[in-house]
Amino acid sequence: MYAFLKKIFTPPIFDEDAKTHQAYLLHIILWGLIFVPVPYVLYTLIMNPEDSARALLQGGSGEVVNIFLLYLLYRGHVRTASIIQVGAFWLFFTVTAATGFGVHGEGYLLGYPLVIVIAGLLTSQRVTFWVTVLSLVSGALMAYAENIGLLIPAHAGSATTTWVLSLAIFPMGMILQYLSARTVNKLLQRASASEERYRLISKVTTDYTFASEVNQKGEVKLTWVGGAFETLTGYTFEEYLAAGAWLGHIHPDDKEKDARDMETLHRNQDVKSEIRTFAKNGEIRWERIFAHPVWDEDENRLKGIVGAVQDVTNAKLAEKKLKETLFQQSALLNGIPDVAWLKDKDSRYIAVNEQFAKICGSKIEDVIGRNDFEIWQKDFAEHYRATDLVVMQAGQRLHLEELQVDKAGREYWVEIVKSPIMNADGEVIGTTGIAREITERKKAEAERENLITELETKNAELEQFTYTVSHDLKSPLVTIVGFLAYIEQDARKGDFARLKQDVSRIEQAVNKMQRLLKDLLELSRIGRLMSPPSQIPFADVVNEALELVRGQVELGSAVIETRDIQGIYVNADRTRLVEVVQNLVDNALKFMGRQSKPLVKIGSMMNAKDERVFFVQDNGMGIAPEYHERIFGLFNKLNANTEGTGIGLTLVKRIIEVHGGRVWVESQPAQGATFYFTLQNTA
Repeated sequence: MYAFLKKIFTPPIFDEDAKTHQAYLLHIILWGLIFVPVPYVLYTLIMNPEDSARALLQGGSGEVVNIFLLYLLYRGHVRTASIIQVGAFWLFFTVTAATGFGVHGEGYLLGYPLVIVIAGLLTSQRVTFWVTVLSLVSGALMAYAENIGLLIPAHAGSATTTWVLSLAIFPMGMILQYLSARTVNKLLQRASASEERYRLISKVTTDYTFASEVNQKGEVKLTWVGGAFETLTGYTFEEYLAAGAWLGHIHPDDKEKDARDMETLHRNQDVKSEIRTFAKNGEIRWERIFAHPVWDEDENRLKGIVGAVQDVTNAKLAEKKLKETLFQQSALLNGIPDVAWLKDKDSRYIAVNEQFAKICGSKIEDVIGRNDFEIWQKDFAEHYRATDLVVMQAGQRLHLEELQVDKAGREYWVEIVKSPIMNADGEVIGTTGIAREITERKKAEAERENLITELETKNAELEQFTYTVSHDLKSPLVTIVGFLAYIEQDARKGDFARLKQDVSRIEQAVNKMQRLLKDLLELSRIGRLMSPPSQIPFADVVNEALELVRGQVELGSAVIETRDIQGIYVNADRTRLVEVVQNLVDNALKFMGRQSKPLVKIGSMMNAKDERVFFVQDNGMGIAPEYHERIFGLFNKLNANTEGTGIGLTLVKRIIEVHGGRVWVESQPAQGATFYFTLQNTA
């Protein structure tokens, strides 16, 4: 019960101070209006029973209205409840006056003033004005009605009746006086608190505010100053005026700037400016001026100026010192041949050298104060910021090698060293960095790596070559040595038929060795004794190669088809390229197997990389995937009974690689084979 009573007797609080204050006033008035009619109703019931119905109707309707207004108040409808309260109260006293003594009665003489005061507290000046007008008009109407006999006072009043009515009206007057006094006191307390805060602020700041008047001639007169005026200028207000006021203290070099500021104010525009002035002790002070024009709408002219003055002398001195420091740093940075810079904690550039400006394509002054996102591409800027954070968080130097792109789109490698900048307390306050281009070094390193890889590959090939040569050449030698012993035995026995067979075997071994040595010599020449490359039609290469293998083609009754070879030019050694096509066609014919309709296709096509690819395709035996790499090895033959030494595809691979291309095969057993190769320069 206590909590409920406390709740309903506590004024509601809202986010807006003005709304909360209005709600407080209305809350007190409503509860006063709920309680003060009680003595009037009781008196009427006891002393004037014949007026009981009238008193109960007035009191009951008033209580219902007041309770409803309390509900609106707690729901946040403060303004609506205030207007309804004033209207209901005015209506109550109007009915009371009209049904009582008219303009002679307490309802008019005391009630209306009470309503006017409540309207002034709860609503606006406009509402109060109209309530007053309505009260006077209703009084005039009642007086007129009484004069012409339309309104006859219900009964004569008595002193007791007047006193009872005063029990309702006087307490409400007291309440209104209390609320008025409380409001005034609150305002005075706020004003005092504001003044005290302003006084305290004035002690710890060098800023001050001012107000000036401007006459029709455009002459300015300083009328008021507040804040740390004396601290900043050294003058009292009167001394300052006597010494020429504002115009008497401006630095000569800034008088023209001040005149331009006045022109801006005369155009009804705000001014923010920095002016040098002389203090009383002769010191030059930098002052930042914030001035707002006070405009006379009737005369359409400037009639006053209000504003504030801020002392920025220390900031200006610090700025000057910083500029001197940055100038020294820039001179130092420009002496470095590498790209160099300084940044603050937010990765904004404090200083950069000429090399930096050249790389980013901007002037040094345009770079200072900007961050990476305002200079570089987003992905680079994000990376730079991330590495800055690593350096600042770890407080340690960071070494990087990165591929970058300059404003012209050129890619280049740089070596970057980033270091933290620390103050006297050991706190990281920024970063510094140096970047040196190492593109040539990276190219040299890449060439060295490629050379090492190539040498390793050549060494592996040499080892394989040595092993293969020693193995394949050893076999004929063993045959020769073995059959020489048989020849001697056959001669002694006189077995000339056997002798002839042994000599034939030795001759075959010698021929095989001769073919091996010839192919090895041919392989060794690839890449060393080639003719200079030239632009040649690929169709001519194909036709020349087909002439060389015409006998095999006709013997095997093979069909040769070409596709997309006309108008294709290659930059190659003609003889070697003919050898490639010849070997591939010869290889296709050799491994046709039992194909009844041998077919060989020679052509070219464009792959997904927009690269020209040449091919020789057959419909022969095919090659199992596990042998696709092996067949390009030296002396590797998948069928030992076929002719040749097994060096043909090795020669093809070497010639293609010397031309900057690559060769590979795609095949499945019994599905034919397609040999593909590319060349570095084709058109």
